[in-house]
Amino acid sequence: MNKLSKRAEKLFIQYLRENNLKVTQERLALLEEIFESEEHLDADDLLARMKVKNRKVSRATVYRTLDLLVQCGLVRKSRLGGEHFFYEKMEPGGGHHHMVCTATGKIIEFWDAELDEMLRRICHEYKFRPSFISIQIQGLSQEGLKVEQETSFF
Repeated sequence: MNKLSKRAEKLFIQYLRENNLKVTQERLALLEEIFESEEHLDADDLLARMKVKNRKVSRATVYRTLDLLVQCGLVRKSRLGGEHFFYEKMEPGGGHHHMVCTATGKIIEFWDAELDEMLRRICHEYKFRPSFISIQIQGLSQEGLKVEQETSFF
């Protein structure tokens, strides 16, 4: 378990105790799995990963734990492209945006200092204090363009 995962575990345990919720091995295992991953996971991905590791966790526990992790600010929930939600760990100073390929579902993270500065300037101009900024660009990645060309009628 890396330093970020240990800090997240400490904060999650504190959050659970402050809200009179049980600290269970299943909840901690789910937290660890999310913080070990560099991917955007949906609930089914997380459930499958736990199954591969022979960790018995119910679907309901996965959903409840994800909700708790979002509520305590350790995980971000985003609808990236499709109909379901993805979850990703929150890292201090780890703000980024997403490009989502509509053909393949591929998610590309990006960060641009000039863009972020421009957004802060716009917020300041309108006397608006953002708590969170997220940009999502949907379109076709290089792989998505190939898929579209191969499946196009024209």
